[in-house]
Amino acid sequence: MRTGLRKVMMASLLACFVGQTAMVYADDTADRTPPLSEQALAGRRIFHDHNCQACHQIYGFGGFLGPDLTNAGGRLTRERLDDVLTNGNAQMPAFHLDASQIDALEAFLRELDATGVGVPRAFVRPEPQQVWAAIDAHAGTAPALARDGLGLFRGVCGACHTPLCSTPLGPHTAPDLSTVCDRLSDEDIVATISNGRIERGMPAQPHMAAFGPQLLALLHWLHDARAAIAGELGGSGNPEAATALPWWEFK
Repeated sequence: MRTGLRKVMMASLLACFVGQTAMVYADDTADRTPPLSEQALAGRRIFHDHNCQACHQIYGFGGFLGPDLTNAGGRLTRERLDDVLTNGNAQMPAFHLDASQIDALEAFLRELDATGVGVPRAFVRPEPQQVWAAIDAHAGTAPALARDGLGLFRGVCGACHTPLCSTPLGPHTAPDLSTVCDRLSDEDIVATISNGRIERGMPAQPHMAAFGPQLLALLHWLHDARAAIAGELGGSGNPEAATALPWWEFK
């Protein structure tokens, strides 16, 4: 490589480093963020004493075996926190913490959640009312059986599921059912409605199995009309991103 070109590259890299450093030290976010409470500080000490950062991230810094916990305080229930810290989960070991230690960790996670977003998403999920309005705008193109299924879906399934969005539901995720026809056969869908998936938080709905034809017609129509409906929605990024979590986040 020519000496002149090498110097230009080194100067460019140095300028980028200096610029980034200046932006980092000029950021006044910390000055505008309330300090952690004594209980949250105790929780932070427990977090580090148990080497949680080896697997979990805060603001994207840390290990990649578990999810980023910056905003976990806003989605974890106390029951879920007690369970996962006492019994472990998947690759996470049980820590057998006592109630006061879990109280401190909960305070740390909740106060941390209030500081901002740790993992920005490329996709901004639309509000459920926006999704339903877009579906209603296209419902005239749906077969009559699918329109019947739409009313049933909104009244029962819509309490947890929102088409075009995977919806966090406590420790579980209510998946985007506009793509379920790609994953399950019609027979499997009806069986899931009848028997539920208790391990994923879905209760059995045997009384809905009788409406299988209407619900299946709706799901197939949603699958076929998905791109057109998504085009009516605002937000940014790729709507397909809403159906998936990063590889390091457990479903």
